[in-house]
Amino acid sequence: MYNAYFGFKESPFSIAPDPRYLFMTEQHREALAHLVYGLNSEGGCILLTGEVGTGKTTVCRCLLDQIPAQANIALVLNPKVTATELLETVCDELGIDYPAGENSVKTYIDRINAFLLQANAAGQKTVLIIDEAQNMDHTVLEQLRLLTNLETNQRKLLQIIILGQPELLEILAHENMRQLAQRITARFHLKPLSRNDLKAYISHRLAVAGSSVQLFDEKVIRRLYQLSNGIPRIINIICDRALLGAYVESKSRVDLQTLNNAAREVFGERQPKPVRPKLFQWLAYSAASVSIAAVSGAVYLFIQAQTVDTRAVETAAAAVEDPPKPAIEPSHPEQQPIQISASEPIQISASEPEQIQIPPPRAPVNGVAGINDTTEPATVEMPPGQPSSDADPASEFRDLVFTDRDRSKIQAFTDLFDSWNKVYDPAKNGAACSHARSNGLSCLHRQGNLRSLAILNRPAVLKLYDEKHNAAYAMLTQLEDDQAVVRRGEKSLRISTDTLNHYWLGEYTLLWQKPPYYTAAIQPGSQGPLVQWLDQQLVRIYGQSQVPTIHNTYNDELRSQVVKFQQSKGLIPDGVVGPHTVILLNSELDLDTPMLNTRKG
Repeated sequence: MYNAYFGFKESPFSIAPDPRYLFMTEQHREALAHLVYGLNSEGGCILLTGEVGTGKTTVCRCLLDQIPAQANIALVLNPKVTATELLETVCDELGIDYPAGENSVKTYIDRINAFLLQANAAGQKTVLIIDEAQNMDHTVLEQLRLLTNLETNQRKLLQIIILGQPELLEILAHENMRQLAQRITARFHLKPLSRNDLKAYISHRLAVAGSSVQLFDEKVIRRLYQLSNGIPRIINIICDRALLGAYVESKSRVDLQTLNNAAREVFGERQPKPVRPKLFQWLAYSAASVSIAAVSGAVYLFIQAQTVDTRAVETAAAAVEDPPKPAIEPSHPEQQPIQISASEPIQISASEPEQIQIPPPRAPVNGVAGINDTTEPATVEMPPGQPSSDADPASEFRDLVFTDRDRSKIQAFTDLFDSWNKVYDPAKNGAACSHARSNGLSCLHRQGNLRSLAILNRPAVLKLYDEKHNAAYAMLTQLEDDQAVVRRGEKSLRISTDTLNHYWLGEYTLLWQKPPYYTAAIQPGSQGPLVQWLDQQLVRIYGQSQVPTIHNTYNDELRSQVVKFQQSKGLIPDGVVGPHTVILLNSELDLDTPMLNTRKG
């Protein structure tokens, strides 16, 4: 919203783990060095831990940029799975086929081992990334250890990168976890930024976004450190809100008042206290008595110190480990795993970041910047005979999404398939993404924001959280300007994007149509039928004055056309044709594709 106002080419304080924005402090350089060493070793496990929001995922993605393009990447975002489901997820991520129905652990292991042997023979590295591993059950961690036993006489076949919060260190210290702990060849623990690093961190992100002006003075930065305690993700959220506030108030810089207003929006009225030394986080002052002798007798004075209260800090940190909005604090993912199984390789590198122009916000209401400023009430499309409610939009939203939330995931994916004119019944069709493949579609599971979805312009299943950390799912069916429409079954609700963002943490799944023979991103030098398909689509879009020659190799001529297309759609023009570019090519050519905004595409 404020990018043009401050001269940014993109938002400088997005919480997306973009490696371009990684600020390499001394400890981040050391962490990356440890991980690179582990990655170049002969298999085993790499462990990266840290407090919430300290940059674990970003460092990991920076590491993955150093992995050869032909490497096979499997990403497990939801660790709340059984041992069997873990193996099934690995198969899905690597595109390994397995029999439908119930399968034994041996079936999955045999298929994975065969794939790894074939990849090793072809000189390909295979990497498995486990995020939020502290939420894994001990039996699943044991199965993870057994995967490290897949090897040849010379090397391990699978490299495993484990990301987790400090609790994971305690888990690995248990006696029954010693075998897994012994297989960790490199480990590092990330700490929050120091006070000296914070100013450089702010300047770095502003510079990457295209600004050479320091928008936060020394007083503001000192206050920002007190509020954030050096946690990068909290810093990003506060700075984003502060810049929005400065924009709405037509200020050229962020002052203390604007920063404090932003902090109140992020944390509410409870401000976090500065982090004290660990001794004070765990020990309480005991009551002490001091006896003072006096002529009249002994007088006893008792000094009762209170326990240092770090709960505000813990609350703030938990609120931003997954969510971009502080009112939501899902410190633990929901217990039921998401049935997502994408066969295409996950594109880890940020080759296609999201950029979209969003109209500036309306004037603030009651002097509060950045809150829902829309004046039109949300409306619910109710079934015949059921009166509409005059409740506030947030209340209607909670009633729609979080009522019977245990069934919301099934309903959301049923709605998503319905938008593609497909029928989905989990009792008959199994996992959603397996069913998608059987219908010529694929799942794209990502962490992003509404700009991401506006660019892709596809209906999507959103994972949402209420104020009590309860998770539920709903389908986003429309997105236009500052309004969104969510659907659950026969009911739809139009709400402001501010209301939606209050409950949405950025996790989404959408369906897309892969071209024939698509197994990985098309890059310069690629050959075969997939390149021919790409050439044909570009001919249809841009046309040629003479009968075209369909290329079999992705050459410079094709790349220039791809770059032109990517620039026109707001993607980074790198010439790599991954899922995002394919989706937008489909939008350009296929009128039957469901879209969030029918005025686009």
